[in-house]
Amino acid sequence: MRFACRAGSDIGAGLISTISGLLVFLALLLFATQTLIALYARSATTSAAYEGARLVAGARTPHDVSPIPDEARSRAESTIRSQLGSFGDRIELDWSTSTWDTVALTVRARPPSFLWDSLRGSGAPRIERTVRVRVEQLQ
Repeated sequence: MRFACRAGSDIGAGLISTISGLLVFLALLLFATQTLIALYARSATTSAAYEGARLVAGARTPHDVSPIPDEARSRAESTIRSQLGSFGDRIELDWSTSTWDTVALTVRARPPSFLWDSLRGSGAPRIERTVRVRVEQLQ
């Protein structure tokens, strides 16, 4: 018989190191994925906030009684929430720093996470973005 079974002390020695290496790799992959999801949420939130502020700035007319018309604000908020999908239900929108010359929108949210609270720790910092769009004046 050519293939003799060697019964030495090194049989199965690579199994434990392979499993532990795989577990470390999967843990790093999990945390990297969580970081990418948080970064994507920040980017998408900033983009949606800019789009909403731009919509309000474009809807303003010189005879408006408020720097932020209610109809334009509600339309912009629904656009922002629809762009962000289910994450849009958990954001807070603040238009209070708007003036007659600029439309300012502050968005506050906690980034999405799929880690358990014990693994997440303090988690990613809260998303807080302020977008300012100038209102063009016709002369």
